[in-house]
Amino acid sequence: MIPLASLSNAAAAAPATNAAALTTTPNSVLCAGQTQYAKGQSFSVSYATTRVASKNWIGIYADDGRGPGSVNALVWAYAPKASGAVTLSTSSLAPGHYVAYYLYNDGYTSLSNPARFDVTSGPATGSPNLIVNGDAECANASASGYDGAVLPGWQVSGLTAVVGYDVGRGFPSPSTAGPAIRGHQFFSGGPIGDSTLTQTINVSAAAAQIDGGAVTYDLSGWLGGYANETSWTVVTISFNGANGASLGTGTIGPVSASDRGNTTALQERVSHGNVPAGTRSIGVKVEFLGETLRNLANQYNDAYADNLSLTLSTPLPAPAVPPPVAATVPAFDHVFFVILENRRYDEVIGSRSNAPYLNGLASNNVALARSYGLIHPSDPNYMAVAGGSTFGHQDNPMPDGIGTIGSPHIGDLVEAAGKKWRGYIEDMGTPCNLVKNGNYDPDNLPFLFFQNIGGADRTRCNEHIRPITQLWTDLQSATTTPNFVWFEPNSCNSMHNCSTQTGDAWFQANLPKILTSPAWTQQRSLMIITFDEDDNVSGQAIPTIVLASPGITKTGFQSNVRYTHYSMLRTMEIGLGLPNMTQNDQFAIPLNDIWR
Repeated sequence: MIPLASLSNAAAAAPATNAAALTTTPNSVLCAGQTQYAKGQSFSVSYATTRVASKNWIGIYADDGRGPGSVNALVWAYAPKASGAVTLSTSSLAPGHYVAYYLYNDGYTSLSNPARFDVTSGPATGSPNLIVNGDAECANASASGYDGAVLPGWQVSGLTAVVGYDVGRGFPSPSTAGPAIRGHQFFSGGPIGDSTLTQTINVSAAAAQIDGGAVTYDLSGWLGGYANETSWTVVTISFNGANGASLGTGTIGPVSASDRGNTTALQERVSHGNVPAGTRSIGVKVEFLGETLRNLANQYNDAYADNLSLTLSTPLPAPAVPPPVAATVPAFDHVFFVILENRRYDEVIGSRSNAPYLNGLASNNVALARSYGLIHPSDPNYMAVAGGSTFGHQDNPMPDGIGTIGSPHIGDLVEAAGKKWRGYIEDMGTPCNLVKNGNYDPDNLPFLFFQNIGGADRTRCNEHIRPITQLWTDLQSATTTPNFVWFEPNSCNSMHNCSTQTGDAWFQANLPKILTSPAWTQQRSLMIITFDEDDNVSGQAIPTIVLASPGITKTGFQSNVRYTHYSMLRTMEIGLGLPNMTQNDQFAIPLNDIWR
């Protein structure tokens, strides 16, 4: 694996082994989208969870130090789905500070961070905040701050991160200058260079009022950065007509290092103006612009934003946080997955002299032209696919990380569904071998990081973690081929220790064993061949090839949809009829455009 990448100035003092790594990860989120409501205005809150129960519920309490279990909720409603929204009235709430809790199954166990907000006196006269997820609360925050996030409501370019105010490492904290009601997390430019968020707001319901010429807008947000870095954030809105043509713009930012007094802080910026007649939609663009020299060195982008808000002076309904993207992934009997090492996209796809066999697979099946790794170095990317999170790691935690993660992994989901799974790796020697030897690296099967596989009781590990020679035996019949197969070459053939040509030759010699197996030819099988990370200088653009049993995927297709490792996980979950583990896989875009 590539050594620990250059840290941001915000985390320059962090050790190579991440002491803040998690053993579990959040499995639910609650997001209100606003921090202030006029009395009588509806409080609309979105939720998502992987702990679905018919009597999960959301309750509002006074923010006075008392909460669930000590006093009754002032207003409440059930939230029984995996994701959805509830609307609660504020009519009975006196002006003041409040907090909403997301609670489990008619009890008082919190599923997520609570959402704080204020109720003010007087009726609402304009729209609510029209920006979806403008406060970064509708996502699982990175526990390290260093991996790209899945952001409901936003289209992402680059690797925007969502960072918890409790991460430390020099990032903004609860006491850093910034918004009074700041929630639990904020946007950051992310681990590699510039990144951008965009969304489009439909305001056609207020067309008559807008065309009357008297509607105004208020755009605001808290923008900032780290110490004396010249990274900054700019938010631009574009007023678009029915034909999509821009009728005008508004902007807030940047907040420069000198504006912040060369300290880590967020400052509020506001813009006010008239909404042009003819406006039917408003585009929102948030640009996180990293310091130039740091971008050139592939270093962290410490541009920050929180509490982004756009309101109009005319009433409009509050926007709902989008549900998980609907999937068109077909069902499969078997899914095969392999992750290779440290190659940017054009080092493999299009490089026929170095990878003739893999290029042939890509040409005859599906290549993902906008597939991205999440973080440097390698192991957290493996964890993301296996468990829906990087678990706060920005390191390769061998051997200390073995058996430390208590959250579920995809193997658990497969077993719970009554199906079978195994991980296979070349040169393991004996089942569940945890000792590195030559080109054998046990961390290339990430299940070993999980307590129920790599922990003290090795019974389950011995059954599920096997040398790759066992795969060639298991492939002899469809009934002995597991429903989920994670297979790995050794660290030479994965291209980590050896050349691209060496890895390509390994696939040419071994992949036909899968492609001619009964599971592939007689049943419905899917294969994803991807990489953990790029060459550390290419913005994490990685090669990914997808193929399936005959007649299922498009032929010679190149997808230009942006996908990440979480997209691979969600696609495999859907294909095998499995639930989700975190909001990262729950809200990731599945591979929808590749099927016939």
